[in-house]
Formats: sequence, structure tokens, C-alpha cells
Amino acid sequence: MPRTPGAGGTPGTPPNETASGGSPACPAEIVTPLFSVLPLELEQFLAFRPLGFMSPPIHVFPAKHSAFSMTRPDAKPVPRPVRSPGRMWVAEIWRAGFSSGGENFQVFTYPCRDVRVYWGHLTTVAPRLRDEFEKAPPVCNSFFEGTATVTTCRRSGLSIELSAGEEFGTGPDSAGIDFGVIDFRRAPAAFVRLDHYDSYYPYYASPLDYFTTDTRAKLERKTGNVFGNRARTAAPIGGTHMHDLPGTAVGNWFLPGKNFRTTTDLSGAIGLASDFADPTQPIIALGTSVRGARMGLYAFPPRETGTINRRFADVRADGRIYCYEGFSREQSPGGMPLTRPSGVLLLSLPTETTLRVEHVNQPACPPDSARAFGADAATFER
Repeated sequence: MPRTPGAGGTPGTPPNETASGGSPACPAEIVTPLFSVLPLELEQFLAFRPLGFMSPPIHVFPAKHSAFSMTRPDAKPVPRPVRSPGRMWVAEIWRAGFSSGGENFQVFTYPCRDVRVYWGHLTTVAPRLRDEFEKAPPVCNSFFEGTATVTTCRRSGLSIELSAGEEFGTGPDSAGIDFGVIDFRRAPAAFVRLDHYDSYYPYYASPLDYFTTDTRAKLERKTGNVFGNRARTAAPIGGTHMHDLPGTAVGNWFLPGKNFRTTTDLSGAIGLASDFADPTQPIIALGTSVRGARMGLYAFPPRETGTINRRFADVRADGRIYCYEGFSREQSPGGMPLTRPSGVLLLSLPTETTLRVEHVNQPACPPDSARAFGADAATFER
């Protein structure tokens, strides 16, 4: 799913009444529920995915939105009706086509003016939404994102009211239906460089926070890995998309000059975070920029001392080169396929805002004194 481009302007500036579909002002208290209805019946999805999912090339960084996991890897998607979780106003409809084949819809709704809700991977939208989409020519543009060229055609300025429980589309077109919430009433997430992100990114929150108590409890019981066989028990249950920890290696790392404000293709970046179902498991989400290492997710047994397999929070700008080996096989706790390099990965922080990574074709980590970066080392920043 292509990421949502920034709205422009100053981060934290909520949309006006017209841009938000004519929705009313929001409650002053964030804890006031906005949703009371599950968008899908409980038996229609395997699991509700918390924030923080990683899967390169699109999700090199922990995902800012949740999703209903609905399709097993060996199965074809079965579209299900999607219901409005509360009274909302449709402000935008996007139709996305891919050079690799297929299309889907994205719908942007507002339960109130400062809260924007994102729905992705819909196969259809309800007839009255499609009629509004087709009333005037949409604005279209194409861009490359990771592995395919995406053409999006967008109709904004809409004001279509949905009642709680009303069906407004069907999905998914692939693994599941994306469900994201942006709340401008919240403080922005504490990324090291906010200017590397668009106007929406720092304000994403878990959809769980917006449901009534009884409905939230039902959804929490199915919150966890993509197969629904491992619940997330760590707080917050809804996960987080912000992992940056200043002065350490934890978090999002960009290729120099490439970030959410300058490009739509971040497939060359690297994410150093943790599994979205089990935060005790460190995960390296590797893009396309480390020569000799395949793009994918890398997991390893963490150590509490030394310079081998240290947790990313322990990696600092201390002049040492850390090494990672003994990568796990098969699946992460979140149910995602894991990648194993043919060698080891070297990692170091030359400064608190610079990261160097290199793949070395050796069976095990060399001693500290024998580690050095070569010409193939990749440099990242934040």
C-alpha cells in the first residue's frame, strides 16, 4: 500500500472543516470514545495487527497504522464488507493502480475535525461513494515505491456522512485491510528529526484507543501476530510506530538526503526496532542499500554484554563496531518470514545521528580488534 503523502504545511496543523468532510469539532478529551462498532465481524479476520509491523520494501520502518489480518499466505483473499466504526464523514477517496497488476481503494474519513482515519486495501467502495468519486475527474499522479510504479487518482473535498455500522466498502485485495488513525490533538511522536516526516506521520495512534470499553476489549483479544496465534501482551497493546531512542541505534535510519519529505521511495533505508507482537525480540528491517545482504527482516538472540548481538539501545557512539550473527530462521514472533545473510552484519554509530552498516562474508563475528569497515559500508542518517 502506498504511504499517504503529506498534506503540506506545518506539522500538527489539523485540517479545516471543509478539508475534513464537514465533520464536527472533536471532544477536548482524547479518552472520549469515537468508535463503538467493529469494522469487521470477529470471525472475519485472523488478528488485529498492532502498530509497528515491518516488512521491506514498503514497511522498512515500523508501520504507523494497524490492520485486520485476513488472508493466510497460501490462500486467496476473500472480500468482506467493511463497516464504519462510528459516525464519520468521507473526505477523500483514492483509487490506486500498480504496474505489477491490480488496483485498490483508499478511503479517508473523519469522525471529527482533528481525527483522520485511513482505510486501505479495499477492493470496492459502496455505490454512493463510487458515484461521488466519478462525479468529477480525479487528480492522478504516478510514483515509484520500492518494487512497483503506483498511479493514484484522488478525489478530495468530499462530504459523505456514514452512520455507525454502515457498510462503505469491501476488502481486502491482499493480506488484510489497513486501519490507521491520525489525531492532531496529541503531541507529536518524539522522532529524532521531525523534519524528516510529513505532516501526518508523527500523529498516528492506535485505533484501539478510540473504541468504547466493551468493543475495545473484543479487539484487544485478537491483537497480535498476523496469524492470530500469538497475542501481544506488552503495553501498549496497540503497539507503537515510534522507536527512535536518541543517542542509540534504535529507530529509523534514512539514506542521506532521502526522507518522507523528499521521496516516496524509502526502500533503501534501515529500521532497527523490535517485533510488533513481541517487543523483546530485536528486528533489523534491511532495505536495498547494504551490499551483499538481501532485503528483509533479520532476527537474532540478543545479548546483554559485549559487542556481539547487543540490543540496539546499547549501541552508542562509543567508537566500537558491533557485530550480529546467528540469525534466526523461518518466522518472527509476529509471523513474518525471516531472512538470513550469508555472513555477519557490522554496525556502528560514528556520531549520534549517523549509522554505518556492512555485510561481511564470514561465518561468525571476528574479534573486536579484527573488525573494520570497508568500501562497501553503507551510511545512514537521522
